[in-house]
Parts: sequence; structure tokens; C-alpha cells
Amino acid sequence: MAVPGSSKWWRAGWRGEFSQLPAQRTRANQLDSRDLERAWRYHESADQLLNGRIQSFLIAQAFLIVGYAQILTASSFNERLDLKLVLLSISALAVVLTLVMKALAAQLSRGLRTLKKNYLLHEVDGDDVYKSYFGAVRGDADNTTPDGFARGWTRIMPICFLTFWLLAIAYATYAVFLHLFVAA
Repeated sequence: MAVPGSSKWWRAGWRGEFSQLPAQRTRANQLDSRDLERAWRYHESADQLLNGRIQSFLIAQAFLIVGYAQILTASSFNERLDLKLVLLSISALAVVLTLVMKALAAQLSRGLRTLKKNYLLHEVDGDDVYKSYFGAVRGDADNTTPDGFARGWTRIMPICFLTFWLLAIAYATYAVFLHLFVAA
């Protein structure tokens, strides 16, 4: 058996090496407690990884925004083409970073939703304590859905940053255009 957290451990879980999926279970073949325990370990690791990625993403975005603002407010910004090209480069880098983060976060969120749906929040074999807690946190104890809090961070926040950076690219492109064609 692979050590929890190792690459073999992750590959084994995401290849579906749990005993059986809930839809395939019969009355005589209920969810094994070891499967629920493994699901919890996978969930904990994936949740920590997702939170770490979100924190890193927000820190990177903050640095990029500060860098963009510093260049934008430089005293010689209107006269220097190189500063305008740096603005364009920062914006393009930020768009790429945002798209990569969105893809990685979506992948982890999908895995977390699958674990919750098939194991932790499963109607028959799920963890009753977790079902109660998850419903209370979501505010819909009668109708627990596996999306949870991460939906805002993995779907909405990247779109907000992407919108900001696309507007920043538009402004930087406009500034370069003015410098090359209007001011000349």
C-alpha cells in the first residue's frame, strides 16, 4: 500500500481503487469502513492542497496588481514606451496565471465533490456526523450539496481576476497604441 500523500497514493485514489463505487454496491456489499477512512484521507489532502493553491494564487495576484500599479503611476510613464510594454507583459502573465489556477482548482474541486458525493455524503453509507456538519455550514441541512465553500474561490474569483486583467491588457494596449501612433 502506498504512503498517504505520496504520488502513488494519489494516483491510486484518482484511478478509482476504492473498493467499489456506491452505485455498484448491493445490500450484501455495503461501503467498507476502510473506504470511508481512505476517502477522508484523500479529502483532507486535497482540501489542504486546494487551500494552499488558493493562498498562493491570491498572493501572486496581489504582487502582480502592486507591480502594475507601481508602473502605471511612474512619473515618466507617459513618455516611456518600455513601461507601457511592461504593463502589457504583466497583464498577459496574470491572465495565464489565472487560467492555470482556474484549471488546477477545478480539477481538485471535482475530486472533492466526487469524494463527498460517493462516500462522505452518500445517502446510505456516508458519515452522518459530516452530513450534519456540512448541512449546517452550508445552511441547507435538508439538502446537502457537495460544492461547499470552494465554489466561490474556484469559479468566481478567477473570473473576477480574469476580467480585471483583461481590462488591464486593454488599457496597456491602448497606451502603447497612443504612444506609437498618436504621440509620434
